[in-house]
Amino acid sequence: MANRLHKTTRLAEILNQDSLAAYKQTAHDLARLNEILGLYLDTQLNRVVNVASWKEGTLTLATSNSTAAGQLRYLSRIHLQRLRQHDEFCGLLRIKVVSAPPNPTSREKPANPLQRLSPETGKLLKELAESLGQGEVSEAIRRLARHALTNGASNCPTPEKQTTN
Repeated sequence: MANRLHKTTRLAEILNQDSLAAYKQTAHDLARLNEILGLYLDTQLNRVVNVASWKEGTLTLATSNSTAAGQLRYLSRIHLQRLRQHDEFCGLLRIKVVSAPPNPTSREKPANPLQRLSPETGKLLKELAESLGQGEVSEAIRRLARHALTNGASNCPTPEKQTTN
């Protein structure tokens, strides 16, 4: 509690600070550049491409799709001419396309581990493999049966270690 601020600041005051205002302006500018770029990209590309930065005559586009990156690189001269017609891009010298990792919020949850096969299932798989005879499928089923028999759930109590003194 000793580190609490003695003076409270209103949210409106914080939002109007110069450093935050610069970030807001940059975000607004990038959104505007994305809008203009979207006029020239088809809907599929528009979904996966974003303006990453606009500095010193270089427009950097980011995408997580390697196919879209290749297409953008191939068409960059055409897009360069089209974008120069807008006041926002009058100083555009080149377009740089970078591959960015996918958005971390869109990651899928890791899958839950599968349940182990019981020894009874292992025995059934072994019988099935024997009935199939020789072949790749029967060998694969035999390996699965061995895995079930060696790593499956066990109903036997675990032996306790005995120490002799």
